[in-house]
Amino acid sequence: MQKALLLLFLSLSLPAQEYAIVCNKILDEMSLMQIRAVFLKKLTHSKGLHLVPVNLSSNDVVRKSFEEHVLKMQKRALKSYWVKQHYLGNRPPLVMKSESSVLVFTKKVQGAMAYATLQDIDDSVKVLYKWRDDAL
Repeated sequence: MQKALLLLFLSLSLPAQEYAIVCNKILDEMSLMQIRAVFLKKLTHSKGLHLVPVNLSSNDVVRKSFEEHVLKMQKRALKSYWVKQHYLGNRPPLVMKSESSVLVFTKKVQGAMAYATLQDIDDSVKVLYKWRDDAL
């Protein structure tokens, strides 16, 4: 009973974390399916513009949330996907170490697309999609 009350208290007191997928302002709006295709390198161009998806490092909590909620893939399945793609000559998205570097890159590079914590995003990039992680 005490455990259940503690979990209830924690779920009420911890806010859900919000994230967003962002792109360079030159890109048009995209559906969630198109965004998935960009990050899986199935969609590489839009209106003549080369798309450049950018990931955070593999142990980053934002990336883990992105893979779960947006790509809807577990780490093992995603790793297997990229091993197969490697043999077809396809490379995974660029990887950067911090949300700030991802956001600067996205702002400056036409066709760039990334994800970050919503509170860290300003109006220098376009928000394409938002999602949230519940605290528990």
